[in-house]
Amino acid sequence: MIKIPISNKQKEEVEKIYWNWLNTWHLKKLLAIIERDAVFKELIKNGEEDIAIALKKYLLSNYDELEQLRLKIDKMRTKNQYINITTKYYLKARYENYRESQAAKVVNAIGITVCPYCNQNHLNIVYKGGKIRYWGDLDHFYNKKTYPELAICLYNMIPVCKVCNQLKSSQEKAIVNPYNYKEKSYIKFKTVFDDKFDLDYLQGKSQNFNIVIDEEQLTQEDEEEIRLFDIENRYKQLKQNVQEIIIKSKAYDVIYQKQLEQKFNLNDDELNSYIFGYTDNHLSRILSKFNLDIADEFRNHEKKKESD
Repeated sequence: MIKIPISNKQKEEVEKIYWNWLNTWHLKKLLAIIERDAVFKELIKNGEEDIAIALKKYLLSNYDELEQLRLKIDKMRTKNQYINITTKYYLKARYENYRESQAAKVVNAIGITVCPYCNQNHLNIVYKGGKIRYWGDLDHFYNKKTYPELAICLYNMIPVCKVCNQLKSSQEKAIVNPYNYKEKSYIKFKTVFDDKFDLDYLQGKSQNFNIVIDEEQLTQEDEEEIRLFDIENRYKQLKQNVQEIIIKSKAYDVIYQKQLEQKFNLNDDELNSYIFGYTDNHLSRILSKFNLDIADEFRNHEKKKESD
């Protein structure tokens, strides 16, 4: 639902963390594993003469390159070409080590604290016993059971909450990799009357309304994501949050907002973020996308009333 914003500087930092981990502790063994597995070696080399250079490119493949690798793996399997069991076990063990020792550093460097799939749950980074720990999950965008070859590819490991990871691991859907910033999500929340048609809800005095997702611009991938993570059901219980936003949209009139801007030296964006509980980077605050959508809906209500 939310794309993971990663700057060039952050990209350099996380790839440095990743490669230092691999190069310091595991590279020599991994290269030996590759030399004994002709299928894995063929997958990785991709025309590159130097296997170490090819391996680095492979492990740091972006979302487009990962998709091409997935297609290549599928094609190899039609020829009955599979990596061997030793390679599978080794990659699984390296993933567990990465998860335990490096995931917290990478998530911290990216700077996200909220699950990109649902925007509801925190991804906790804690310091314990003198070490940084990650208490979220890592979702393999291409399932590591189906595609063990991609088990430790950096951008195939998505920082997510445990709920979303469990939901995604139980089924396959054609969704967009959160690192793919080129594909925009059109998932947008709004409110509609329920069958009681109670106008008091527009004053924040009633819960006789429903929270739904606007279907007008949804892509097929958006629809798959909504079903996969049960997004609409997970958000429809937030009626109290909506009531608070409705009341704030009325309480913070133009005059009051100007006073706050002047007193606290805030611009319009900062003030709206403060009032309605969202940020430009939705992955730094839970429910940020939801709060923005509902705030926009009811701010527009107020503007329309003023113009009428």
